[in-house]
Amino acid sequence: MRACCVQKGGIVALRCLVVDDNEDGATSLGAYLSMLGADVRVAFSGDEAIKIASEFRPQLVVLDINMPGLNGFETAKMLKQQSWAHAATFVAHTAASQTLRRAATTAGFHHFLVKGNAVSEFDAIVEHLLIDDPGRLRS
Repeated sequence: MRACCVQKGGIVALRCLVVDDNEDGATSLGAYLSMLGADVRVAFSGDEAIKIASEFRPQLVVLDINMPGLNGFETAKMLKQQSWAHAATFVAHTAASQTLRRAATTAGFHHFLVKGNAVSEFDAIVEHLLIDDPGRLRS
């Protein structure tokens, strides 16, 4: 599958922001999403994500929850204050147990994925954005 949609003027890639303090994990996930055809930016902290997001305006935001400094919940809260965020899909992607699922839902995450088990779930999320909900992909 190719992560893009057809809009006026041609093909536009799905803009994805991956945020994780584990640089190997963030880079690997970013590479996977890039293989799907997404335009990916990777940040290694919440502060860095906020700086990148204001200009990049991602349509898919994947946030680790347990990060030093701004954690994923705090980062999501700050990102959701930006004008582009109402149309973005937020994914909590964490090594933590399922016990954080309720907190992630309360914080406004659309999906909760546990690291190591999420490849097919990422495929489904990207497919949903591109096929079932293409209106969210407006730039």
